[in-house]
Amino acid sequence: MRILLLGATGNVGQQVLKIIKKLNYELVGISFYTNTKLAITIKTKYRYSPIDLQNSNVNSYDELISKSRPNLVVNAIVGLAGLIPTLSVIKQRIDIALANKEALVVAGKFIKPLVKKNHVKIYPIDSEHAAIFKIIKEHGNNFQKIYITASGGPFYQYNRKKIQHVTYEQTIKHPKWNMGPKVSVDSSTLVNKCLELIEAFWYFNTNNIKALYHPDALIHAIVQYPKNKTYAFIANPNMLLPIEMALTKFKKHQQYIKEIDLTKSSYTIQPINTKRFLPINWAERWLKIHEWSVPIIICLADEILFNLFKRNKIKFSQIVSLISQCIKCFRKLEIKNVNDIFLLNDKCDKFINKKIS
Repeated sequence: MRILLLGATGNVGQQVLKIIKKLNYELVGISFYTNTKLAITIKTKYRYSPIDLQNSNVNSYDELISKSRPNLVVNAIVGLAGLIPTLSVIKQRIDIALANKEALVVAGKFIKPLVKKNHVKIYPIDSEHAAIFKIIKEHGNNFQKIYITASGGPFYQYNRKKIQHVTYEQTIKHPKWNMGPKVSVDSSTLVNKCLELIEAFWYFNTNNIKALYHPDALIHAIVQYPKNKTYAFIANPNMLLPIEMALTKFKKHQQYIKEIDLTKSSYTIQPINTKRFLPINWAERWLKIHEWSVPIIICLADEILFNLFKRNKIKFSQIVSLISQCIKCFRKLEIKNVNDIFLLNDKCDKFINKKIS
């Protein structure tokens, strides 16, 4: 298997490299952001002559994909930057293992028809979506409801007063998962779970999706079938497992699926208070009425606010509040094409910076 890895120096990218080595796959190309030193180490360690976007004679993702000739592209880029390469991969009719949830969240209505037209497959790397994908592969498409679990991050039990003093350094230390900084912050605000609920719609074509609080992070997802048949994907929190599942196209790992009775389960599984955790409210509302601009606004505003929080320009408690204000301001905007997404990003950026100045 020839793998092109986008976002090779990031947290997920580093874990993907371990699985590539374990499976004895061939790494034929990489992209990275600014960590040139680590990129050079990757090239040396994996002993290949790859094409990469920064240092080779390659001027675009299209060219990188065509020259490296992969069988599978892994997109581990964080944020909106992952959208254009996702589109490039699909247009070149190559299957993609997707860790970049933002691509589907902001452009699902453009990506899904393109996937169908070009006869490609998208394999989810998110642990929750990989778990659902595997359960459905084993037990069929006639499910009734999907449950995605949320660990809640480090501050789930904090009151409003305590949450005001949370620092960036505290936020990026997730109690259960080894994640990159952006996903760790999103997990703490539950914006990550909001995006995952919307992402699940695009993968599994259903509105019957709900998030549940599960602090142990052992159950990754639950799929409910007729006749009270309910299956859970249960495993220790470790991104290497969903990465391996995606890179092997979900042909193994049946042993993690267990039948479960939610009414008698010994696991801690609770509903999430949507009044307290607004991001879950946003997702549940969207699943009912599909305001196409709202997930895009959430995604774009959240990325802008993460960078401001990282630079100590805003408080942790302002992230959800300012996203909410962006939704109110821009929800009526019509998104006709991918370019409109980037125009909306500029609008959100100006709006937020004006609010905090």
